[in-house]
Amino acid sequence: MACDAYYLEHDVLHPPEDRCSLREIGSRTAREVAIIGMSTTFFGVANLLFAAWCIKKLGVKQALLIQIFWPAVRLAVQNWGAMTGGSRGILIFQASQIITIVGGPNGYVLALNSFVTEIVNPEERTGSLGQIQGCMMIGSAIGFLVGGVVGDAFGILAPFRITLLLFLLCCVYVALALPVLPTDQNNTNTREKSVGLMRFFGPLRIFTPQKWTLRDGRTSRQSGALMLGIGVFLAILATGYLVTLLQMYATTAFGFGTSANGYLIFMYSSLRGLYLTLAFPHIIKIGRRWLQPPTGEATKIETAALEPAGTSPSGIEIADSMDAETEPLNPPQRENEEETFAFDLLYARCSLVVDGILTGLCVFVSEGWQMYIVALLLPLAAGTGSASKGSILQMIPSKDRVDALSGITLVENVARLSTISVFGFVFAALAEVGKTHLVFLCNAGVALIGFIALLFSHFPPEGARRIEG
Repeated sequence: MACDAYYLEHDVLHPPEDRCSLREIGSRTAREVAIIGMSTTFFGVANLLFAAWCIKKLGVKQALLIQIFWPAVRLAVQNWGAMTGGSRGILIFQASQIITIVGGPNGYVLALNSFVTEIVNPEERTGSLGQIQGCMMIGSAIGFLVGGVVGDAFGILAPFRITLLLFLLCCVYVALALPVLPTDQNNTNTREKSVGLMRFFGPLRIFTPQKWTLRDGRTSRQSGALMLGIGVFLAILATGYLVTLLQMYATTAFGFGTSANGYLIFMYSSLRGLYLTLAFPHIIKIGRRWLQPPTGEATKIETAALEPAGTSPSGIEIADSMDAETEPLNPPQRENEEETFAFDLLYARCSLVVDGILTGLCVFVSEGWQMYIVALLLPLAAGTGSASKGSILQMIPSKDRVDALSGITLVENVARLSTISVFGFVFAALAEVGKTHLVFLCNAGVALIGFIALLFSHFPPEGARRIEG
């Protein structure tokens, strides 16, 4: 559409053989995609709050139906935009994103995760969420692949129409196949004490430094959660634009078409999904066993008096939406609530620094086939978000578990909004001067700064007691 708009607005006597391979068109495409991405993320934050309200008021199944029906409506509008084309079509696409408030990816991921936590046994929740997460990423990968092939074979409108049909079929499936789950009225009443903006931004208080009484009686202020939150923000800022960036760079630098980009993102998303589903849980389990001290006393934090009963899964308000990358909402439930696992934090650090190094090496890509090697290697650094969630839940009392998940998810959404705006316009600026490969160095630099922030995040000292208030 940006290509068509350019030739409608400019008189070009001798267009290149590939009429869309002009810097001006590539730059405008990057800007328009950045605007769509920013609006999607902004409205997606509102969608989280609306979906949480629907779950508590109407129930999980009804909320899930709402969250998958309205994206179908949005796709119907986008079909109109694709048929219109040009600058007007781009405007229709961008305006349609406002529908995301009442139904979108963040909302149905939240509803789906909440549904899973309700219907499985507590000891099976983490595994089930991981399997669901892997299925979502693999499904996304297949969508990119099939969408690219269908788009090349039958025209760009075909993927939009097929996706609209799939959403409608999904609504029918949910309505007929999934059971109706009762709402938790007690949890609903306690959750509605705070209203307005404070209800949404209140969870950020978990990142404030906390006072602890050390074993020798001294008082210490711990900022582990704050530095972890900063590290997570920088991690998403560095990697949240990666899927879009790979497609934009492959198109601009190597002339990838719809199907080639489809194969590229299919490889990246499917491998990332398989890694998170199959390898990540085993790595965490083996790593904890390797790093765990010989006696449990070395990792005890004396907070038993402050730990109430476990949080009801229906109280979950916000789900993790990492990379149209979405990772498991609930980190592992610990058998001993006083035990901390240092390996979770170590894994978050290592995965982020590896992500930065691999992303930085992309600057040396000079051939189109090398983009597939990039898509093969980058998923090996996945898991920063899940490991960070597991770490922050060990830094705060169990009674604040939902706020911790809500707070870190809010940080992720703000970071995702930031990365789309920052790196979208950085890519557009570099495209105008023909230096698009330098965007990978920018991503790598931000990832390494996030790694440095995580180095300053630590669990409270052993034997310490939390000071309430």
